[in-house]
Amino acid sequence: MLDKIAENFQEIHQSLVDNFYRYEQKEKIIVDKWEKETLGRGISVVVDCGKFFDKAGINFSQISGNSLPRSSVGSEGYKDAPYFATGVSVVFHPKNPNIPTSHLNVRYFATFNENNEINEDWFGGGFDLTPYVPFKEDCKSWHQQAQIASKNKYQEWKNNCDDYFYLKHRNEHRGIGGIFYEKQTFEKPEQGLELSKSVAECFLSGYSNILDKRKDLEFTERQKEFQIFRRGRYVEFNLLYDRGTLFGLQSGGRIESILMSLPSEVSWRYKFDQNLNSEEQNLYNLISKKHKWI
Repeated sequence: MLDKIAENFQEIHQSLVDNFYRYEQKEKIIVDKWEKETLGRGISVVVDCGKFFDKAGINFSQISGNSLPRSSVGSEGYKDAPYFATGVSVVFHPKNPNIPTSHLNVRYFATFNENNEINEDWFGGGFDLTPYVPFKEDCKSWHQQAQIASKNKYQEWKNNCDDYFYLKHRNEHRGIGGIFYEKQTFEKPEQGLELSKSVAECFLSGYSNILDKRKDLEFTERQKEFQIFRRGRYVEFNLLYDRGTLFGLQSGGRIESILMSLPSEVSWRYKFDQNLNSEEQNLYNLISKKHKWI
């Protein structure tokens, strides 16, 4: 059963990769299949300094271990239990600052008892958007796709996303959110896989719509500088708070794949955001508090 679940996530991965080729030059795309003894296997599809993306990656992994890392969300009674995990993670950092950074993750976890029987298993995932230019119509269309993916759980999962992707030391959200869910259990794994596929499809639809609308817009040197500066917040969140990053490091994961989410070009310029123009201030207004988009 577990291998079948992993196969389904690999199919999700491939569907995302197929769409990826619409935007980036084929020779810029690295397809890195890997296996790590005692851990598992995966596929990392990565662009670094491409024509369209400064950095982009679509990861699939299937791993197992003897001790569930503390950063996971398993029940306390099952901490340090043997585990199985598989899923897909995606991060896109486009060159054009008119296009937001985006992130998707869908995953499955299981823990086992001493008889190698499943103690508990669950699905998790979500997607979020980190704009640099505050196009409110893009934020609204993004959340419309989030609502389609989550159906009657949209408000709950939106709130989860707003709360999770928050930089406490900055008092601001990483972006304008989306959905985020953990520990979703189902009578049959097929139901969880269907949710995962729906979330990935809505992510792809929502982000492709924004890409196609904004990809040919011109941008200024100041907008590019601001984008690179704001990427610093993305790095801060991923290294300080992100549970996926912590899980990967604590499980002895593959460092290249774990840190795939970090942009190639980023800056921390001293007090750069002390003198914002009106467009930049509008973005700060968006990320300073929760918003109702639909």
